[in-house]
Order: sequence, then C-alpha cells, then structure tokens
Amino acid sequence: MCETVTDECLSMPCLNDGECTDLPNAFMCTCPPGFTGVRCETDFDECGSDPCQNDATCTDMVNGFDCTCAPGFTGVNCETDINECASGPCQNDGTCNDLVNAFQCDCLAGFTSVMCETDINECGSNPCASSATCNDMVNGFDCTCAPGFTNTLCDVDINECMSEPCENGATCNDLINAFTCTCEAGFTGVRCETDIDECSSDPCQNSGT
Repeated sequence: MCETVTDECLSMPCLNDGECTDLPNAFMCTCPPGFTGVRCETDFDECGSDPCQNDATCTDMVNGFDCTCAPGFTGVNCETDINECASGPCQNDGTCNDLVNAFQCDCLAGFTSVMCETDINECGSNPCASSATCNDMVNGFDCTCAPGFTNTLCDVDINECMSEPCENGATCNDLINAFTCTCEAGFTGVRCETDIDECSSDPCQNSGT
C-alpha cells in the first residue's frame, strides 16, 4: 500500500513572511532578515549587542535598531561628540573649548561673560582721582584730568609755583590750578611786579623832595 505524500508547508508554518521548504515528513523555514527561530517566530534583538554608544537608548526594530542619543552626541550609533564650538560662539577673539553638550570660552583680558561678549568696565572702580573723567578702554582706562592735576590717575596737584612766577623776592603760594604771591614790602601786583611809588601821596612837607 502506497503512503500519501503530505506537503508540510501547506499549513504555512513559517511566520513573519518566512519561506517554507517541504522536507520528508518535515519542513524548514528560511527567515527574512531580522527574524529567527524554527518558524521565524522570534524578532532578532539588534540591541542585544549594545550598538548605541555614549549612554544612548537603543530601540529594537525589524532588522535594525534606532539610537536615541544623549544630549551632545550624534551619529547612527551616537558615536560622534557634537562640536559646540563649530558655530563660533565665543566673541571678541575668545578661545572656545568644546565640552559634552556645552562649551566654555576663555576670554581675552578685558572681556567677560559666558561668550566673552561683555567689555569689562575698568572705570567701575572709579580709579581716577581729583574729579577726573575716566575713559573706559579694552583692558584699561584713561583719565582726563581736571585743570591743575596730572599723573596717570590725576592724583598729583600741579605746583604752579615751580615756574617761579612771583617777582621781587615775593613768596609763591600754590593753589589748585592757580597761585598767589605774598609780596615783599614796597611791591604789589598779581606777581608783585609793581614797585609801589611811596611818593605818590606827597608825604614830604615844606617843599621837601
């Protein structure tokens, strides 16, 4: 008596579009990419090999995976550290240092703030003396002195008596942006330059000269 040949693939035992091959009293499934198992019933876990780097989250997909990168990383496997300095965020010639999901600017002297965008006001401490006007510069300042003062900080009172403006042995008194002369007896004027004429009052009597 002849045996009946049964096609084991008629019942479509292979899952997930697996291709069935009939064998004597058996079958074999050829699975599509991403599936495994006797009947192709198991979705292969592509995340099992930890393909995502730098603390990324791996999501298993059919015949693939997807990495959700941590901030500051990019690439299929999140293998690339994003260069936050690429956009040139540091101003006023500051040096940019790339960090993970951040950057740091090393500012040139005279500048501050996160991106070196702020010119430090060197006049903020009121360095100029004697009511001088402070002019802020890059990493410095300049003082415009009030009349009568000199030096870098305008802290030196100019001695107007240095030029010896008083005449005829008078004593010079230094003031701020000025001077006065204390005249010797017999002299007058701002600089004691005038000899007082004591005869102008006609002090001599009885036709005396």
